[in-house]
Amino acid sequence: MAEESEMSGTSIGGKRLTWRELAEWQQEKIAHLSKFQSIVFDLDRNESGRHEGDVDSYDPTGTSQGNPFISTGSTFGYTFSRIPIVMPPRERRHDPDAWLQRKSADAKGA
Repeated sequence: MAEESEMSGTSIGGKRLTWRELAEWQQEKIAHLSKFQSIVFDLDRNESGRHEGDVDSYDPTGTSQGNPFISTGSTFGYTFSRIPIVMPPRERRHDPDAWLQRKSADAKGA
């Protein structure tokens, strides 16, 4: 059994964790979430794996049009709070706030 000074004070599933166990658990969660991050970053890719706007020799124009199912500005989901999730412009795709189409303060009061 670990000494009291080694215990973190955090319990998961009824088991009190040591600082080392807590750090390992957090690293596992970070690794798990990074998989979702990779999926989101790939949502705008086309079948040949190119992001919208990338050079693409498979596209007749020479430039990737991106994912044909989710184009820039299209709504493809909603949060629990009913905020639309939209495909932001290419230059804002690494900004989490750009994916949520929040109403302005003026629109809420209308």
